[in-house]
Amino acid sequence: MVIRTLIESQKKLVPAEVEIMLLPGIPQIHFLGLPDKVIKESFFRIKSALKSSGYKFPVSQQVIVNIRPNSLKKSSQGLELAVALGILHLTDQKKMPDSLADFIVYGELDLDGGVRIPSDLIHFEKISKYKILTGKNENPDYVFSSLENLKSDIHFQLNQTIVQKFVRPEIGLNNFYSADEAELLFLMSVGGLHTLLAGQAGSGKSFLAKQLISFLSYSNRMLAQHKSWFPVIAPHHSLTPGAFLGGGVSLQSGEIEKVTEGVLILDELLEFHREILESLREPMTGESLRIARAGQVKIIKPDFQVIATTNLCPCGKWTPAVQNLCCRFSIQKCKGYMNTLSGPLLDRFGLLFFHHNQKVKRFISGFEILERIEKYNLLNPVEVQVSDCYEIVSELYPDISARRIQSLIKVAQIYARESQKQKVDLQEIHKSEKWTIQNFERLSMGMT
Repeated sequence: MVIRTLIESQKKLVPAEVEIMLLPGIPQIHFLGLPDKVIKESFFRIKSALKSSGYKFPVSQQVIVNIRPNSLKKSSQGLELAVALGILHLTDQKKMPDSLADFIVYGELDLDGGVRIPSDLIHFEKISKYKILTGKNENPDYVFSSLENLKSDIHFQLNQTIVQKFVRPEIGLNNFYSADEAELLFLMSVGGLHTLLAGQAGSGKSFLAKQLISFLSYSNRMLAQHKSWFPVIAPHHSLTPGAFLGGGVSLQSGEIEKVTEGVLILDELLEFHREILESLREPMTGESLRIARAGQVKIIKPDFQVIATTNLCPCGKWTPAVQNLCCRFSIQKCKGYMNTLSGPLLDRFGLLFFHHNQKVKRFISGFEILERIEKYNLLNPVEVQVSDCYEIVSELYPDISARRIQSLIKVAQIYARESQKQKVDLQEIHKSEKWTIQNFERLSMGMT
């Protein structure tokens, strides 16, 4: 008998099959297919649940359970229900309906025969694509077929639906921002551009980076089914390259894979290991990342937005706008610190904003920024022509890179679309220079 279920592999739930067979021998359950300790201990819960529910465990037969795919090391919180129902069906104690073949069976067993929903079920990425049979459901956001106890009848929910409630975090909506900060949040949200916030220590760079989550919209990129909102990962700069990229004997997922369709916040960017910084170059341009460990290969297709913050000097005071700075570090040490940020990596950031400790008026509320973003997303799609932009930009900035030109034109398109224009003109280009060209040129001059 074959029953579909879920198993945990590399910290993710993936569909699997359990093949159950009874053979003469000592009454025991033998799990095949690289099961871990959690699965092996399921024997005692299954045996107790069957007896407590009035059923008999086979007394002269051994239960062989093969978990496919065979090649993966597996763990599972909810394999027990599938095995128990398979035993009952094979021993003619409780026949399973033919319709069960259309379902994924995933549930935990209590010692008294009760069935629970495993805590990791709602994190199954493809939860909406399958019919699932599990324990008693008390979560109104999900509708599953259920079995409260091994003795009870299966309550099939044939038209399974999932009600998702995406609650926008209000962390950034209740704050006030300066005109530049509000403009930056708008561009980061609707443009999805990688952004670098550089400047003085204590000026609010990290605070501003963390506010972006409140201004993202569904129209920016697709949400994974199990996410309540866009995932945000902010690893500490002491992270190792292996933990960032993923690896190990079984190719464990790294931070770069967990943040898919979300925001990767790199606070204190220049403190990260140089190998991590350089490994970002391909993923930031959307190129696939191939990781090979111990004969295994994994292809990661990155899709995330990087928001990085950094000081440009060990003292935390220098920016290109600061004059006559008194610093206790040598000029060689300061220049060496900033040299950690290589030119190719810097070129992959679309926006650069310098944050200062100077007092600025913060009078624009987060709700006003969100209103502007939502109005932009509701605009009818306008085919903004950019055919003439490349020639104009090349004449204005003959020495900038192709990526820098693309960032400039993308921001100019945002402004043109917001104004409902059919074509990008010089007004939008000049408006975009501040965010995509000027600050990068000032930073490229270094500590002259």
